[in-house]
Amino acid sequence: MAVKRRLKTLDWGSDGLMVSMDHQGTFLHFAFYHPHHGVVQLSPYEQFDGGKFHDPSYVRSYRCRMLKLLEQDLSGFGLQIRDRPLHYPEVSVHRDRQTIDYHITGNIRVQRAHAISPDGVFQQTTTISTTSDRACIVPIVLSLKMSMNRASYGQLTEGGPIPLPETLNVFKSQASPCNAFSIQNSNLDAAVDGKIWSNREEVTDLLLRDTEQTYCGRPANQEFPANVTISSDSPLVFRLTLQPKAQGLAFQPRQHLSCAFPCSPVWKLEDPQALTIIRGNLAYILGNCMIPISDASVCVITDHVALPLGWNRDNYWQINFLLGVFRKLDLIVDAETAHRYRNEIAARVKGHLNWVFRDAQRPHGFWHRSYLANGVPKDGPIFQLDQQCYPILELCDFVDTISDSDLSIQGILEESAVAVVIDVLLGKRDPQTHLFPTDETPGDDPVEFPFHFSSHILLWYTFHKLAMLLERLGDTESLQASCMKQLAAETLNSTMSHFVARNPTTGTTMFAYLTDGAGQHAFYHDANDIPTLFAQEWGFASTGDASDIWTRTIRFGLSAANEGGFYGDGPFGGLGSVHTRAPWPLGYFQELVFAELTGDFTGRELAWNKIQGSMFPDGLFSEAVDALTGECTSKAWFSWPGSMIGSALLRDRMGIVLPQKAL
Repeated sequence: MAVKRRLKTLDWGSDGLMVSMDHQGTFLHFAFYHPHHGVVQLSPYEQFDGGKFHDPSYVRSYRCRMLKLLEQDLSGFGLQIRDRPLHYPEVSVHRDRQTIDYHITGNIRVQRAHAISPDGVFQQTTTISTTSDRACIVPIVLSLKMSMNRASYGQLTEGGPIPLPETLNVFKSQASPCNAFSIQNSNLDAAVDGKIWSNREEVTDLLLRDTEQTYCGRPANQEFPANVTISSDSPLVFRLTLQPKAQGLAFQPRQHLSCAFPCSPVWKLEDPQALTIIRGNLAYILGNCMIPISDASVCVITDHVALPLGWNRDNYWQINFLLGVFRKLDLIVDAETAHRYRNEIAARVKGHLNWVFRDAQRPHGFWHRSYLANGVPKDGPIFQLDQQCYPILELCDFVDTISDSDLSIQGILEESAVAVVIDVLLGKRDPQTHLFPTDETPGDDPVEFPFHFSSHILLWYTFHKLAMLLERLGDTESLQASCMKQLAAETLNSTMSHFVARNPTTGTTMFAYLTDGAGQHAFYHDANDIPTLFAQEWGFASTGDASDIWTRTIRFGLSAANEGGFYGDGPFGGLGSVHTRAPWPLGYFQELVFAELTGDFTGRELAWNKIQGSMFPDGLFSEAVDALTGECTSKAWFSWPGSMIGSALLRDRMGIVLPQKAL
């Protein structure tokens, strides 16, 4: 099917610098790691209103600010070419570089190339050229309308806001010979230094003047316009650099693994949409979602705009996608590029394991709901059962995938984190039912009853996988494979005993969503509850009656009977969430996988059509979409659904994307 070009920023980054641009290459978001604040950003609009953390409508509205600028065709800060493109720009994204190419009136071509150096300097090179016989006048503006703010970390289900420092933008610029500018926010102990260079000295002289001005509570407001002459034998080149600085922050030489990729990778997948999804999510996760905070540790964030926070749940599926790519690299890209990606993925995942087990603070013994990039908990002591499982599963998956990982992982197992988390879990286990309570669902919503089904599948799977890991590497002083096997068996039995119930709406027996363990049940299925989808494949419900119960549960979840979770009206209708009431691409993923698991080619085709029709040009997806149009209705920047869909395509159980013999 034809894929509609949906409105979204051009997103790219590397090594803790995260950039979003409009389609002409001006900046709508320039973010970087800060050792105290986590993420600090430059944007062309004001800071989040710190009095509205508990106002979900405002949070949604603020998240849409960049999309509104795109809708209104308003440029961001940086070097603006005032004439608009005659066509949608051609964008090329590689692991270590990005290019934008378009034409404006008068046969004028604008080419922009972006790179990030190992010492943390972002560089944009703009070349303006023409094939016209006549010289052309091109109006340009160096717009430095921008504000330096801390990331808001505003959530729809707020778990404890971190107060925002007041905005204080101190702008300085200096003309020739420096051609430099800076913006500083002393309340953040952060600054960005910039410099612009041109191959024509007289043009550079027009763009800056000696200035110093302080803007309290609002963005800086500086613009430097000029008209430049372009001829066929005299292209104009600009080089703009931006370098973030912060107290105690040094862009020390780190594992800068993205600097030696081939210029023209050869991608092998024949399906163009599948390739777009896999390439796009690979580039986005490695570039915009991975923040090295030291030589050894890498924080993975959910996205670089709406929620630049470490979230165990999202991080696991992001890493799961990367490990899936790792296993299939030889099938999807040329040998040299595969080698580079394989090295980077292995190092980044190992870095994230160091971060989650050694840097992410656990003042109450368990992992918190979410984290700043520096490892400080964002939310209060909210206990989410599933969040305790994902780091341990990531550890197991890493060993399963990376053959030389055993030695480094042994050290994590011998430390206290895994044992302490399991002790916390056992301390919370209900003595009568042997079920494990949770404060919230995987959608971050409070629970009606304390025991949640998909989290128990995940917990059983975690005990099972940890037992296998210990059998491979050997028991530690506090962790024994036999104990984990026993916990897995007990969790399976108690879950089957207490969650299987008759749904009064459908009149069928299925797995309940929640239970009190004393006969009360709630029936629902959510796009966030991925473990339920995998219950059969993982072996939790793979035989006899359990498999039939699982099938009825998923069919219920993907039907109108799933009140509050299914939004079926329209060509893009499907499974969503009470968390954001609309169809979710994560729901399309569940449709796709369930169809593949049950051999339903028609269902797979319907799900694949929805996926293609709702994806952005870069292969990424929003949190939720309009059921009639497929347009984004919530959070355009969200790496989880793309990770899941990309993983499904790499698995390709029906041999449609990958050759059947390779599965």
